[in-house]
Amino acid sequence: EAEDDAVIPYNVYLVEEATTTSRRFILQRLAKTMVVLPSTAAAAAISTTLSPSLAIATDETPTASSINNDNAVLMVNDNDRVEVPLEYIPALNAYVVHYYLFGERFGAIVDTGSPFLTCPSTCSTWSYKYKWGCFHPERTFDSGYSNTIEGFDNNQGAVVWRKAGFTFFDDNDELLQQLHQPQKNLTFGVFGPDLLDGPGGVFFGLIKDTDKWIRPSFLGQTGYSSFCVDLRRESPKLVLSKQSLILQGDDDYIPLVRDLNRRYKAPVVHYTAKAARFIVNGLPLYLDKKTPTLIIFDTGLSGMAVSEELYEGRNLQARKNREKSLW
Repeated sequence: EAEDDAVIPYNVYLVEEATTTSRRFILQRLAKTMVVLPSTAAAAAISTTLSPSLAIATDETPTASSINNDNAVLMVNDNDRVEVPLEYIPALNAYVVHYYLFGERFGAIVDTGSPFLTCPSTCSTWSYKYKWGCFHPERTFDSGYSNTIEGFDNNQGAVVWRKAGFTFFDDNDELLQQLHQPQKNLTFGVFGPDLLDGPGGVFFGLIKDTDKWIRPSFLGQTGYSSFCVDLRRESPKLVLSKQSLILQGDDDYIPLVRDLNRRYKAPVVHYTAKAARFIVNGLPLYLDKKTPTLIIFDTGLSGMAVSEELYEGRNLQARKNREKSLW
């Protein structure tokens, strides 16, 4: 559970040259009592405006200027809002969004814990858990940014930064032609095998605010100020909007905070809240009042990660009560 004056942590790891700030490194360093939660609720919306907050999506469906198809990309209000279908991939235990770079179709894990638009360095094969897409360097151009070493979860590897036309629509899609939706040239990261192997993959980053010295975020380049990750089983989707998705006067949301970025100099602004209570197997877990427990909402995770201090505290509690399971 989160307090009303929650906090916004940051879970990014962008590295110049040979320096490294991997997700695991950042989490271990930023706070001794930190919880990272995947977005597994039926529906959740995050607004990245000046007063960021986490809110519950409603069943309201806006009028869309598009064809009626549950699997179609919807454009709303003259491109101010786009709704993109998500696909659950059991092999990844994650939701994937599809998009086009230089006319090539790609898939990537929806990740509220990282900021970048990315793609694989080679044509994917079944040696990976999912066919991410096929990179054609000759159809891209120089981004003006040098290569970096990035860390995602337990993987580290080189990332090449290129630029190409981006869209959620196929070039041959009648809807695209109808709306005259032009492609926009965006900077994106190209992942090599080191970042694709094991627990790695291709990520569609949704963190907007970052420090100036790191590479551009996807939301920062596209002008979207809020988004909704709607995981309702009937039709999971990603909603991107240039307007706030939290209605004026609506107080059904969790405020977020920027403490990790400001206090611990994390290079990105994670979607983070301050925990009020932590209930495990029906029992409250002790939380240090002097050091707030911070929760990161991260759809790039398929489980929950806790700090060593919280884990040891829970282990001691379970042994004392002779419980059969920790969680």
